Amino acid sequence: MPPIYIAVLGTGMSARVFHVPFIRALPQHFTLHTVVSSDPARAAASFPGAGRYTSDRQSVTEDADIKVVAVCLPNSEHYAVTKMFLEAGKHVILEKPLCETSAKCDELIALAKSKGLCIAAFQNRRFDSDFKTLAKVIESGELGSLSELETRYDRFRPALKGGTWKELGGVGQGVLYDLGSHLIDQVLTLFGHPARIWASVINARKLGPEDYHDSFIAHFFYDADDKREIPLRVTLTGGVLSLIEPQQRYVVKGTKGSFVKYGLDVQEAQLIGANPLPLDAPEFGVENPNIHGVLTTEAGKRVIVSEKGNYLDWYRGVAAALEANDPSLLPVKPEQARDVIRAIEIAYESSDSGKVLKWTGTAA
Repeated sequence: MPPIYIAVLGTGMSARVFHVPFIRALPQHFTLHTVVSSDPARAAASFPGAGRYTSDRQSVTEDADIKVVAVCLPNSEHYAVTKMFLEAGKHVILEKPLCETSAKCDELIALAKSKGLCIAAFQNRRFDSDFKTLAKVIESGELGSLSELETRYDRFRPALKGGTWKELGGVGQGVLYDLGSHLIDQVLTLFGHPARIWASVINARKLGPEDYHDSFIAHFFYDADDKREIPLRVTLTGGVLSLIEPQQRYVVKGTKGSFVKYGLDVQEAQLIGANPLPLDAPEFGVENPNIHGVLTTEAGKRVIVSEKGNYLDWYRGVAAALEANDPSLLPVKPEQARDVIRAIEIAYESSDSGKVLKWTGTAA
């Protein structure tokens, strides 16, 4: 079948680093038809070779050739813009977080189903080298029954960057919706819904709006049951005042072993500079050996070579779902991305109340 015509809405880092390079790397599946920007001339300079550049979003809804829209906009616009394109009969690729609230996610999911359309949630960190490696180590059984897992996204940023919507306050903003959504998605992918959640979400630097949060810690509690021999506590942390180098990523403890991993997946760093690495370069997605993890068992210690990270696999999965018109083939289901938002809601409720709260599928 011919390539699917796709429009990209937005021209910031999301489009430049995480979407357009991968769309163009799969010409057998996608053609970059239109780039929508408030400054079409700048968009043309940033993304040469697209079929059209426009500031008119409505024109995309009316263009029958465009089948998919990649929404790379601030979180606050996700719901309204996605609803507009779904109502126009377009499939939507939607950056994380899906929406500000689980109720809005539910509405969009229901709308997409009613029209036979796909919402492809861009939870790309499932395709990180570090997470793929962690999942493989857990699956191997060498850790035994898991007791504790600590997963972190830390950085050192003592001052605000300034000039970015990511430092605004309010619902849908802040570290839990940004980096936290990746950690939560990975944990839910591995273990499903927790029984209970406790969290503390704060402004650690006391900078920016009063309702802007830059740091968090959360505990997800999993009880022993017919699938789990012993209780599991997962600790998720994101902070902005860590000078550890490389940053700690995972610490996992089980009845037979432990696994410790430092350093982050390299794909973003390889794409973000002035001379991005080609996606077909042999070293793309390959970690430096100095951040490979260490597995410790009673037999001793050994280095675990990291799996290769590959965000292109996410786009390949989306292409398969669209070409087969089968949402079940999506690499990340919108319902899964919706549950990430529900976990964030519970985390905020816990932080506000100081209580450990049961997992509930819907907000009160």
